[in-house]
Amino acid sequence: MAEFSVDEARERLVELLDRAESGEEIVITRFGAPSVWLQPARGGSTGGGFAAGVIAASWVAPAAGDAFDVGTDYWPDSSA
Repeated sequence: MAEFSVDEARERLVELLDRAESGEEIVITRFGAPSVWLQPARGGSTGGGFAAGVIAASWVAPAAGDAFDVGTDYWPDSSA
C-alpha cells in the first residue's frame, strides 16, 4: 500500500489515479493520518484510460426570448 500526503497527491493525481485503476492500493493522508483510499469505481473502466466510457457534451443556453432548436443549436452561430 502506497501513502501520499494531500500535497503529494495534488501534484501527482493523474499518476495516482492510473495506479489505483491498475489495482494498487493508494492512501492519501491528511496531517499524517489516513484520510481516503483510492480504488477503481465499481463496474469501472477496463484499463481504457480517460476515453473509456467518457462522453462529453457542450450546450449553450439561448439568449432570453430566443428559441432553441435541439436539432441544430449545439454551438453558438459564429456568423452572427
